[in-house]
Amino acid sequence: MKKLLYLPLLLLALKTQAQENVVFKIKYLPNHTYAGAISMGMVVHVDLSGDTAVLNKMKKQGLSSPLAMNMDMKMDGTTKTGAPGANQAFPINMGFKFDNLSIDLNGNSIPVPTDKLGNGVSIYGHVGADGNIKADSIGGAKKGDTSQAKVAKLMNSIQKNIQFPAHPMKIGETFTQTMPMSIPMGGSNMDLNSEVVYKLVSISDGIANFDVQQSMDMSVPIAGATINVSGTGGGKLVYSIKDNFATDFSSNVNLKVTGQIKTLKIDATAQMNMEYKYTIN
Repeated sequence: MKKLLYLPLLLLALKTQAQENVVFKIKYLPNHTYAGAISMGMVVHVDLSGDTAVLNKMKKQGLSSPLAMNMDMKMDGTTKTGAPGANQAFPINMGFKFDNLSIDLNGNSIPVPTDKLGNGVSIYGHVGADGNIKADSIGGAKKGDTSQAKVAKLMNSIQKNIQFPAHPMKIGETFTQTMPMSIPMGGSNMDLNSEVVYKLVSISDGIANFDVQQSMDMSVPIAGATINVSGTGGGKLVYSIKDNFATDFSSNVNLKVTGQIKTLKIDATAQMNMEYKYTIN
């Protein structure tokens, strides 16, 4: 009889223990479809100073400083994975397309040729036994094409830098992920260093909830000059334990932009909001 009384207590203890930690590792699983909706909004305020003649010319064109820009973007993404082979690797096909991309500057809409974006971008590759994605081609082009090879190389490089905790995380524990990148841009490189701190705040019904803190520093080459971008922000991440995937993410990042292009000095602030949601089948 005592054993029967102890059994519910033992089961409750095991359940409680199981909800206090989680193996946090985002990875794609074979034979799955990941449908995502991504949205991003940005509000930018730019102060320009320097060459009076250039500033007066811009003013006549309705571009008085400070400049106020609003951008909204919506994308759909679908990722499909296939069956694993003998080496446990499996194919992956990632597709992204724009639903909306709108920009207005000082209240005036700026036409964006979204029709030229066509059906979006497709990335073909495979997921190795280690869980990392390796891009084989972009948009169906072979990796031998120079521009496509650079994109594939960048993606593969990002994957190598992504590391997750080697142990189950407990509630209240944090994990820091750093991401240095050098992105090809117009014959030069855009250098980016970012840091993301994940804090596990709760686990319930197969879902782990994280608070996220972000910081970044970026150098952007433009017209022979360099624009410096830095910022910090926070957000929330929802992680599906059974799917090994982040199904919801939202963030708000405040940015500071400084630099000089030819005779104009740039001093700007920006607020960027981003959200994505995934359904997995």
